[in-house]
Amino acid sequence: MEKSRHSIWMPLIGFDKYQEDKGVGEYLDKAGFIPESMSVFLFHSDIVNQHEGMDKEFVLHPDNCSYYGVPANEFRERQPWTNYDLRTLAQKLAERGIDAYLGIMGVYLDNTRHYEWESDHSELLSFGCNGRMNLNVLKRFADGTYYEDFFCDKIVKALDDYGFAGLHVSDFFCPPEHSICNGDFSADMLDQFVTHSHIEYPDEIKARLGFDEQSDIDARHEWIWHTLRQEWIEFYVWRWEKFWGKIATALRAKGKKIMINNAWCADPFEALYRYGIDYKKLYKAGVDIFVAEAVCDGTELLGEQGDVFNKFITMAQLMNAYSPDDKLLALLGVKDCTEEWDILHHAPTRLDRTMHAQASVYRKDKDGYHNSINGYMVTLGDGITEDEWTAIRERATLAYKDLPQEVLCPTLIWSDNEYNAMLTQYINTRRASTHKLMYELKNRNASIGAVARVEDIDKLSTAIIAPNFDLMSEDEQKAILAYKKAPVVGIAPYEYIEKSGIKCDICIKDSLATYELCVFVVNADASAFDGIETEISGEKICECTDAAKWDDPSFFITHMLFRGVSEEFWKVCAKVINAASTSPFASNDAQLLPMIMKDGKYRVYVYNRVNQYKRSKIMCTKAVKSVKAVSKYPVMPVRFVYPPDPNAQKLDGAKADSILIGMERNQKPEGFIAKVPPCGVAIFDVEFE
Repeated sequence: MEKSRHSIWMPLIGFDKYQEDKGVGEYLDKAGFIPESMSVFLFHSDIVNQHEGMDKEFVLHPDNCSYYGVPANEFRERQPWTNYDLRTLAQKLAERGIDAYLGIMGVYLDNTRHYEWESDHSELLSFGCNGRMNLNVLKRFADGTYYEDFFCDKIVKALDDYGFAGLHVSDFFCPPEHSICNGDFSADMLDQFVTHSHIEYPDEIKARLGFDEQSDIDARHEWIWHTLRQEWIEFYVWRWEKFWGKIATALRAKGKKIMINNAWCADPFEALYRYGIDYKKLYKAGVDIFVAEAVCDGTELLGEQGDVFNKFITMAQLMNAYSPDDKLLALLGVKDCTEEWDILHHAPTRLDRTMHAQASVYRKDKDGYHNSINGYMVTLGDGITEDEWTAIRERATLAYKDLPQEVLCPTLIWSDNEYNAMLTQYINTRRASTHKLMYELKNRNASIGAVARVEDIDKLSTAIIAPNFDLMSEDEQKAILAYKKAPVVGIAPYEYIEKSGIKCDICIKDSLATYELCVFVVNADASAFDGIETEISGEKICECTDAAKWDDPSFFITHMLFRGVSEEFWKVCAKVINAASTSPFASNDAQLLPMIMKDGKYRVYVYNRVNQYKRSKIMCTKAVKSVKAVSKYPVMPVRFVYPPDPNAQKLDGAKADSILIGMERNQKPEGFIAKVPPCGVAIFDVEFE
């Protein structure tokens, strides 16, 4: 059986404790491949907190035996697993060459499924603006000792005793439940913050030291978040780095690894601002793998955040751009019977789209193109039939099979300096981050391909996009402006460009916004942008300009707050980016990803973000010789678009289109019609004359 780069997140209910190998063989036979790793999702952290060894056999808690202790999945009822059964399972997975991780969350259920360890240590529960919540792993016991020291000893022993290859943590453990704007303002966290940051207490805060009434929490929140916000965020960055550095040192001494889900679907900047998590610093502290929660389909269909397809996919791409040498997986949201969403059965075209999108986000450097995502992690892996696994494998094979020779649309430039400068800028202005700019432009069908770090700019040949150009270093700005191979498209505050003296071929400002951004182009033939409106017209955006005082959302399902950008400006930016492209493909109504493969064929991904079949007209700058669908759909040959026949009877537009498409003509086709499934993707290989 083939060993794969991909992984599976698997609750115990997906295995079978009554089989000699705990169902491992049967499961892998259905899956048809051996995953590189598998997180055995034991859910409740008491599997670690209450671990005392293996001298006696005992039955695990119900909320270790299934996610939240649910009674059944599609195949079986929850089984009473014992600690010895779990040890055997870890052994059988290791025998098949699978890195088995012990997977937990940090949820506290108020003794719903069992008497929880946290009930005797309530001082470790997070205490913020929304009252007491879940476990806060950064806190101290009542005697002043750190939970992380306790956990460190426990996890080393648990992994050794059970035989797991490493630890996998996710929601509520790391990242915490709420954004730190409304997170834990208890006396413990206040004392840690003040001690680390060397800050003096105001008299009204000092008078209530040691007390944790809700009024105390609210007063601390007001003081810290509105006067010491950046210091509070930087404190959390330091605390998480310290926490994971300590755990990693202990686990690496035993040959064990650490895998962490990223911070509630957040790109690098959102993770920093909302959760005090710096991905690169945690990699350096010893985290081996991050798992990007790119579960856009389940999130959308649950109605929690609207259209987040581009937001979540580009989030993972920017995580890799920020820390390119480190391993990144992406959650492939297949189904979850506990959370009650099922993309595999209820929206399979979405799953198809997400698999191809995750595999086709690239980073370019001196060695060529790389997958930004090293592989997917199926979530959750239980209740999937053999036929369904076959369909997943077929799509994964196509998605990850080939890397492009060249991605033909503009490359977005990542700068660590821009990332570092954005924190102060965002606190003061709420201006759009690189991630916000990227996914909003892609939502308007801007063709943005690979991402490259600014130090790799000399390895590029496409047009480039420099978001938040003003926040890059002076040397980085000079390198970008000196790039002559193709147009440079920049986005920055209009006031900055106006004062900078940069000679722009085009500069269009968002005159409808209170915070005026502009899109500018240098090193370009201005004629390529003919027809793009240079003046933004429409209704002015009205918003409170004291952005620093805006109330930040506390939970991830509410989007970050950004200064208003007019719809007209977004659309103009998308047009400018597409006009800068060297792609031979263009469409007025579809998001395209064009590339040349190593066999010399042109390949184009055509995405559909609406829940209905779509016929997208793809126009080409060269005469088309052949078009072949590489994806499973469409099955029928494409219909070609021909130049108008001067001898044909004049017809209205819609009828003329229907006649010209698919007719045998003497002219060479100048395009084709892509039939794309609802919320899906169609992929075509194109040969030109």
